[in-house]
Order: sequence, then structure tokens, then C-alpha cells
Amino acid sequence: MRVVEVREPGGPEVLRVVQRPAPAPGPGEVLVDVEAAGVNPTDLAARQGFTVGDSARPPYVLGWDLAGTVRATGPGVQRLSTGEAVVGMIPWYAEHGRVGAYAEQVAVPEEWVLPRPAGLSAVEAATIPLNALTAAQLLDRLAPPPGAEVLVTGASGAVGGYAVQLAVRAGHRVTAVAGTGDEEWVRGLGAHVVLGRDTDVSTAGPFGSVVDAVPVGEALFPAVARGGTVLSTRPVPPAPAAAGIAQDWLLVELDLPQLVQLVAEVAEGRLRTRVSGTFPLERAADAHRAAEERGRRGKVVLTP
Repeated sequence: MRVVEVREPGGPEVLRVVQRPAPAPGPGEVLVDVEAAGVNPTDLAARQGFTVGDSARPPYVLGWDLAGTVRATGPGVQRLSTGEAVVGMIPWYAEHGRVGAYAEQVAVPEEWVLPRPAGLSAVEAATIPLNALTAAQLLDRLAPPPGAEVLVTGASGAVGGYAVQLAVRAGHRVTAVAGTGDEEWVRGLGAHVVLGRDTDVSTAGPFGSVVDAVPVGEALFPAVARGGTVLSTRPVPPAPAAAGIAQDWLLVELDLPQLVQLVAEVAEGRLRTRVSGTFPLERAADAHRAAEERGRRGKVVLTP
């Protein structure tokens, strides 16, 4: 089978399609024919050699999000069956890059995947797990008080877009920072106030709860209320102690019940996602170049 392999960190050109033996499902595992794999910022970083701790060493296969069909099941599998459409997330850092979704087939524990609802395409499904779970878990940890003023950066992106929708639905008043020319999409997600990327957000604050999905980092601190909390998607320089700001970052965890709910909400149209383009496996380098383009709208997805 074909996989996209990284043997040394670098630009998109280091992504190579190579042949590897087809995996076989072990006890409690399912073998999935991958039909779509999401391309995420964490993949771009890992390709360049930036990972969390000692999470992966080359050669490795990138990819957290996958959607496809179960080809075979290993001993002890109970929830899933051969021929079933599925969507799931590989906890890539926790697995040290041992398995990735940029492949024609993957053998993964059945608790990493769930049945894909009828009517939800593989491509759409592959935009959900990492991004929607990250957004939901950021808001869970922030725990804004009822009716809070919440600031979301990167609202044009997948994590930020989900965060806007989930925060609005929770009853919060959301101010969202959108990409240039993408303000209408973000308004359509329910944001109460939409600011352009170049806006001085401190003029709209102060905010007690901030989802920094870009992340912007220290440029946001003047917009945060004393005693407020900022959660980002990766580490940023700390706020000055005098600012009185609680600051942390979140690494997503695979929570299957939470993912089941989020996938169902996208399938039912209660959460929105969008795709900017698809690329075959052999064009993984082009997919990464597209994902790195400033102003891109929607997710890039590989279709093995």
C-alpha cells in the first residue's frame, strides 16, 4: 500500500509517497481503507520537525483525521463491522507518529473510530475530529460563566470556526477575528461581532475568556480583562505577571463520546464545516502548499 512518508524535516517537497506492507488488524483493531485524510496545521509543523516533546522521529506518516470504510476487523472488535463507513482521529502525538492517516490503509484500535452518519461524505467527515474536538475542549476548559463575552481568534479557520459556533450555542456573546474578506462566513457562524484580522482587538475588549486559535499570543493581552483567561492551541510567550491573566494551551485528547456528538451535529447541519480543496495522495506536497497559503478558506483534504 502507499503512504506519505517524512524521512527528514523540511518543506512540502520532503513528503514522499512510498510503498509499505499492508497492515493487518490486531486484537481490538480495525483495518480501514482511507478515503479522506484531513490536512491540519499540526501536520505542517510535524513535517518541519516541530512536534510536542519527543513525540515522533522520522521516518513517520502524518495525519490525525481519517474517514473511510472498514475492510477487516481483528479479534475482539465489537462495535464495528466489515463494510461500515467510519470517521476517526489518530492521537498522533501519543502514538509518536507510529501510524498516520496519510495512507491508503490504517490498522487502528476500534475506539479511535466511530460509524459515519449516512449523508456525511468522507471528505466532510475528515475535517471534523481534530478541529471540532480541540474547539470543544478549549471551551470546556475555559468554562466561561453564563452569557460571557468570549473572544475567538482565527475564526475563519477550522478550530476557530467550531469555537465560534459552540460558544454561541452555549449562550455566550462572541467577538470573532476573521480573515480578510471572510467576515460574512464568520457572521454566518453566529458571531455577534466580527473584527478584521488587522483590527486592534484591545479596542473591543476587555474579554474575560479568550480562545486564541491562531494563536496570536502577546498582542492579545491588552484585550484581556484582569483575571481573565486565554487558552491557545500551542504554547505562546507568557503574559506579564502584572497583567493578572491566566494563560495556558491545550493539546487535544481523543474523547470518543464527545466526537460522536460533534460528528452527528455536522451531519445534521447544526455545525458547519467547509472544504477548500482535495488532493490525491501523490500530490500531498501540493496539499501542504495549499494549506500554507494565506487567506485560504476551508480545509484541505487528501483523498487516497
